[in-house]
Amino acid sequence: MHDAHTRFKEIWHKIDIHYNRYARKMGINFTAMLVLELLCSAQASYTQTALCEQLALPKQIVNAIINTFREQGYVELREARDRRNKEIRLTEKGKSYALEISKPLDSADESAWKDFTDEEAAIFMRALEKYERALAERL
Repeated sequence: MHDAHTRFKEIWHKIDIHYNRYARKMGINFTAMLVLELLCSAQASYTQTALCEQLALPKQIVNAIINTFREQGYVELREARDRRNKEIRLTEKGKSYALEISKPLDSADESAWKDFTDEEAAIFMRALEKYERALAERL
């Protein structure tokens, strides 16, 4: 089992490398890309606190990314119901930018999934979900 664990970590690391390389190729860092994708896929706006929780990132990092996006005209901040927080929304320019980055990534990801049979995909998802639950229990 140790060999499987080692192999899993190696593969997971390689996947992270692929995403990081893609982000760099698109002229953005990986963490900023995660924030952008989350904002793009959101049905509603996010607060900075919600972004931090969703992505498990420190407040300082999310704040720096949001400030950079705001300076570039990609996001706007609005008063939230709770005045201590601001809602973060993509501007039209930000939506275009997010789609420019996320569409090729989503397309590659979907295409990679097509290499799986339905049965393989189901087995993979069950195993990954089992791993996530087991890890959560232990952490």
